[in-house]
Amino acid sequence: MQAIQIPTHCPACESTLHLIKDQLFCKNVSCPAQLNKKLEQFVTVLKIKGLGPKSLEKLDLQDITELFYLDPSDLASALGSDKLAEKLHAEIDKARHADLATVLASMSIPLVGETASNKIASVVSHIDEITEETCKEAGLGAKVTENLLTWLHTDFVEMREYLPFSFRSSRTVKISADAESICITGKLTSFKTKSEATALLEAAGFKVVDSVTKTTKYLVDEGDKGSTKRKKAEELGIHIITNLKDFLKEHTHD
Repeated sequence: MQAIQIPTHCPACESTLHLIKDQLFCKNVSCPAQLNKKLEQFVTVLKIKGLGPKSLEKLDLQDITELFYLDPSDLASALGSDKLAEKLHAEIDKARHADLATVLASMSIPLVGETASNKIASVVSHIDEITEETCKEAGLGAKVTENLLTWLHTDFVEMREYLPFSFRSSRTVKISADAESICITGKLTSFKTKSEATALLEAAGFKVVDSVTKTTKYLVDEGDKGSTKRKKAEELGIHIITNLKDFLKEHTHD
């Protein structure tokens, strides 16, 4: 009987394999086989329709973040169809609005799947609030916590600025009684919808109100159409915000 030769190198990248608990592992973070599996996990969890293994292979991405920098012409060139490219580009754009739990579950962090991601997202409103203490509060085990925190301090640091997510959870935010009130008028230009902007403002601790009164702290008016709310805010000396995205950057962890 011929003896079975135990592989010593990864067949995909030729890196040395490590034997851990009777299993062989490739620890090369740039291994193409690992990247392909991470990409498949990423698009599956984010529910990006039309981006299966064959399409991913054609795109030949070198990193997860590259996905969000593809324009329709890039997609059409790789996939050979303008119509398919437009649809896929819309799906990728839609994925930008994924909440914290979905983003964490998509990142192939060992032991951090849907259940663990939902648990931590239920006790924090933003990724920067994830600590050993909040992981414990969420009921995560020691190994899960270790893996999540390690990822936050290594891989995430490198890719954060290239990812389009807000990294905020969709949990119900409790607004304090003394929270500063803010009103939105007109069409937003820095956000697609008022509901998205409202969620981010509430997560940042503001109370979003429907009308302008003397107790209103801010008015968001990115269009400056001379609305009744704008005129009243000017009369009351209320601070007017013309770019909500910039305002939120100054008042949140982002």
